Amino acid sequence: MIMAPSESDFHVVIVGAGLGGASCAIACARQGLRVTLLDAVPEFFPLGDSVGVGSNTSKLFKRWGVYDDMWAISSRAEESVMRNWDGSIITRDPTLGKAVEMYGHKGLIGHRGHYHKILIDHCVKNGVDVRMGHKIERYNADKPSVFLPSGEELEADAIIAADGVKSTGRTQVLGYEDAPIHSGYAVWRAYSDAAMFKDDPLVGPLLEKDTTQLWIGPDLHGFVTVLRDATEINAVLTHKDVADVSEGWNFPAVREDILSAIRGWDPVFVRVWEKIQNIIDWKLVYRPCLEKWVADSGLVAIMGDAAHPFLPTSTQGASQAVEDGATIALCLAKAGKGNVPLALRAYFEIRYEHVRDAQMVGISQRDKWHNLHDKETGNMEKELDTSKGILDSYHLWVHDAEAAVEEGWDDAVKKVREKFGEDLSVNGVNGHL
Repeated sequence: MIMAPSESDFHVVIVGAGLGGASCAIACARQGLRVTLLDAVPEFFPLGDSVGVGSNTSKLFKRWGVYDDMWAISSRAEESVMRNWDGSIITRDPTLGKAVEMYGHKGLIGHRGHYHKILIDHCVKNGVDVRMGHKIERYNADKPSVFLPSGEELEADAIIAADGVKSTGRTQVLGYEDAPIHSGYAVWRAYSDAAMFKDDPLVGPLLEKDTTQLWIGPDLHGFVTVLRDATEINAVLTHKDVADVSEGWNFPAVREDILSAIRGWDPVFVRVWEKIQNIIDWKLVYRPCLEKWVADSGLVAIMGDAAHPFLPTSTQGASQAVEDGATIALCLAKAGKGNVPLALRAYFEIRYEHVRDAQMVGISQRDKWHNLHDKETGNMEKELDTSKGILDSYHLWVHDAEAAVEEGWDDAVKKVREKFGEDLSVNGVNGHL
């Protein structure tokens, strides 16, 4: 019988309450663990644009009782339309409408901020202690513990750093600072109430129903997503960028730069960017999938963007962070309170190769879309195979992170013991290598 989280003496602290951290908190609580979820911001706001997750993620949300709330605010689009930069249709991809038939579960597309609120609400419903406005000053990876700005030291059995690309927990795991690098690309991101386009002769026809539209051109690709019964419109445009990200990578966008980049493109796409509001210029930072996710003590681990930041073209960044959280929770539950080093190292063994391969899809997908055209004339010179849909990441939709733990646990434990020795309990000789 699973113990109620508030009664459990197996305490997990998760630093970072984004989509991945919140999902990890829900998954851990559902395994009967006591969870404290910390985030530096004092209050969450529904910021950002749309985010999509595949069937590999929605099956976990359904299992955890989260799916119905997410589906209620998700896009009802039945297909994705891929267009050339001039507006001509390249293909219509029916995967969104056939996902149940093809992969067992629907994918989800919705506003990142609204999904985030749902996950935080479910954290609370599952007994997670959610604490806002707590920026972690430092870690003690050997206890393990984290130190809050108030001076309070918060101890736990395991600490999970889900604090994103700028992770301080990653430094504790690696023992040195591993700064992200600029990918050479950035993405303009925006969202607006669709009402502003209702009477627009160009964009208005897109508002007849929820839709996902993709335009591709030389060194550029962009999506326009209409969702929530055609009441909200989101747009993104990935482009080359050589900015120095040392000062940060989230800036207000200059509309004239966007319009210059897509001059001569499909008038519908151009009109969206002429009028849409809340535009930011998000520099896409990157690093290869780290080869170490667990501190030497075995008691602190990193997950999500802290370990493996994904490019948006993978369409899997959020999904893989959620899968990390599901894997961590089940590994901790299977190993038990006294065997955290074993659990977290098994988590790495189960996830690493899968995540590394998934991460590479973001690069190959971007390069495929951005190099179909002659850079001078704009003419499409390479044939694009869309027989399996528009995304190279669809093969990841069949994955079940929790089933992967059940199926791979014995092999993962064997690998861990071969690397670190037989005794991987907290007090064991090899628990604190």
